[in-house]
Amino acid sequence: MTTTSNHPQVIFIGIAGPSGCGKTTYAKHLVDHLHSPLHLIELDHFYFRPVTIDHPILGRIKSDEEPDTLHIQSLLTLIRQIKYEPEKLTRYHQNDISINNNKYIFVIIEGFLLFALSDELTNMFDIRIFFESTQSECRMKRYRRHSRIHDTIPDERIIIPNEFQQWFDHLVWTEYLKRRDLQISKAEKIFHFEEYQDKQYIQLDNYIDKRLKDIIDKRKT
Repeated sequence: MTTTSNHPQVIFIGIAGPSGCGKTTYAKHLVDHLHSPLHLIELDHFYFRPVTIDHPILGRIKSDEEPDTLHIQSLLTLIRQIKYEPEKLTRYHQNDISINNNKYIFVIIEGFLLFALSDELTNMFDIRIFFESTQSECRMKRYRRHSRIHDTIPDERIIIPNEFQQWFDHLVWTEYLKRRDLQISKAEKIFHFEEYQDKQYIQLDNYIDKRLKDIIDKRKT
């Protein structure tokens, strides 16, 4: 199956990384930066159930960190539809940005397990970047989000409860580490926390812009 000449060509950008690394914030920025006609597609949108596990430290608990919590087939179906029928409306299409006026459209998808779910899914992405961050940074960001702590309150004033820290360190972070090396092996570029902290995105944007130019130039030949 191929797109017709009347359809814009779709370029998919995948962003993976641990929970709390800042990938969603950057991905939303990238949607605006590239004037994407589609809202950000988040892997979390395809979450459908927790999985009960017997954890060696935390006991019998419900986990949201396993691949089985996600409806991967629904995501694949959506991506295929966008690729081959980009004009067909989905809940991600933005009302105020036209698709028909563009020869190329850019679609951004992010998720903590994005490059660890299936080769079929990973291979759908034309650009694959991975955000690498520290355990302490991710723990703090996850706690801030969980507790809805305002951005004006500095990290130094925040005390993370021991229960939350145990849950994050022994479940969220441990599950991330199980698939970290696999995801990094699938990524074409790794960005470390110090390269994008405080929303300093110039280096990331420049990389994406150059890769898009290379992809488009190659498709023209």
